[in-house]
Amino acid sequence: MKAKYDFSEGERGKFYDAKAVFNILNSHEEDIGQKMRLNNKIAIVTGAGRGIGKAVALRFAEEGAKVVIDDLNDANGAATVSAITDAGGEAQFVNADVADTTDVKRLIAKTVDAYGTIDILVNNAICSTADVLNNNWEANLAVALQGTSHCSNAVVPVMQKGGGGSIVNIASVNGLIGLQAIHAYSAAKGGVIALTRSMAVAHGKDNIRINCICPGTIQTEVWEPMIERNPQILDEITPWYPLGRIGQPIDIANTALFLASDEASFATGAIFVIDGGLTAGNHQFPI
Repeated sequence: MKAKYDFSEGERGKFYDAKAVFNILNSHEEDIGQKMRLNNKIAIVTGAGRGIGKAVALRFAEEGAKVVIDDLNDANGAATVSAITDAGGEAQFVNADVADTTDVKRLIAKTVDAYGTIDILVNNAICSTADVLNNNWEANLAVALQGTSHCSNAVVPVMQKGGGGSIVNIASVNGLIGLQAIHAYSAAKGGVIALTRSMAVAHGKDNIRINCICPGTIQTEVWEPMIERNPQILDEITPWYPLGRIGQPIDIANTALFLASDEASFATGAIFVIDGGLTAGNHQFPI
């Protein structure tokens, strides 16, 4: 059965306003143009070939960042780069497995060789949907948890040398509450939350801010296998959300943008739950 949802425009979504930018005022309070929140910042986004990672990469590029796209799928990675460069931004692709420390070192080295430093790291890579649904512990822990650790540990020395930086980890509401029977994924994401707090405490002295985003259900391609089994699954999930909708990748990308920017200069070790109210409580509970 054909999937009901089209993900081709999923990086944006109908709730995204491309005109929502900050403007710079000079000393006479005259508008002198757009302020790009990540102007000339160097960012790495893992798992950026599609879904949340792609939305984050596009959003960062819109705000002036030079973005290194990491993904294991060459075609998807190249497509993200093209989307950025076609719009006038700067990006390049590196195929690196975050579960492999040698690959991670190569990713960091290529970025430093190209741009001289690294200001932002977004740990977004995740294993396949099949591995999530089948509770493949090795794959979930290797990519989501150890991969986040590998990339963070490799980038810290670069950020220390540069005077600081921002690391944004993508976890999940599954790391906060019990959902479904996908235990390995939930445990890995719970580990990402704990890792975020631990590393934030360790590296505050280095002016490296480390924060975590816990998304609720986000309409991305990872849902395709589940939609093939049940084309109505996202419609069935939606009533559990107090806001009456599931999330779009841009909802997470905008949060990542805030955390990567100087606007979040006093935020570290924080867990940002972006879930449409799912974990706030059961709004359908009868009283």
